[in-house]
Amino acid sequence: MFTKISKKTRFATPLAASLLLLGAMQSTALAHPMFTDDAGTQGASNNQLEINSDRVTERGERPETVGDVTYTYGLTPTLDLFADQPLNISGPRGIGDTSLGFKWRFFERGNNSIAFKSSVSMANANNEKGFGSGRNNLSTLLIFSHVNGPWALHYNLGLGTNRFKSQETEDENQPTIWTTSVAATYELLPQLKVVGDIGIARNADVNDRQYPAYALTGLVYSPSKTFDLDVGIKYGLNNASIKHQFGAGVALHF
Repeated sequence: MFTKISKKTRFATPLAASLLLLGAMQSTALAHPMFTDDAGTQGASNNQLEINSDRVTERGERPETVGDVTYTYGLTPTLDLFADQPLNISGPRGIGDTSLGFKWRFFERGNNSIAFKSSVSMANANNEKGFGSGRNNLSTLLIFSHVNGPWALHYNLGLGTNRFKSQETEDENQPTIWTTSVAATYELLPQLKVVGDIGIARNADVNDRQYPAYALTGLVYSPSKTFDLDVGIKYGLNNASIKHQFGAGVALHF
């Protein structure tokens, strides 16, 4: 799931770049409020359900509320399968393109691990009403993680297609989008982590050479092994990104 930025598609603004397209790549422990994923997997036969909502303010626009629901299943100790459904909550209401994918942790040695994540966003949203791109899109993500005591560092490098049903919209957008980001977490208490995340992406608009960039900070509270709560605030670092975003979410492990 990658950036589908377009002036004419509702889920194709800087909002989409940060929420819908990166959202499907984040279906494990460090998902919301972060955009950078970690190399961890759920474990065989384990499940995770994430539900989150964000209030997003684009530059010069009224705030909008979006949501996302992600279900992840641990097929093996190192392989997860997931389904992600983005939502537009504030009018007009609707669903975005559903994404299906997997994450495979193929390397683990000491404190370091590497995972590969891939997904396909299916053109099942109502494109005529401005939801979704109208075409299937593929994405890949390479994830590096390092854990050292209370600290954890994560680096992501991604690439994805950016196709549209409308030829006019297709001509206005780059055919592929790259993203890169880095994040850190620190365990303040056994049940509380502070997170920080920063990233940049290729601008999908063929006429805009400024790369959207963001910085984010937040908290993740885990009162038990089966329940996580999170809050986060994100700021755009330039005019190509959103102005700011505030969100909260819950993750259930079972």
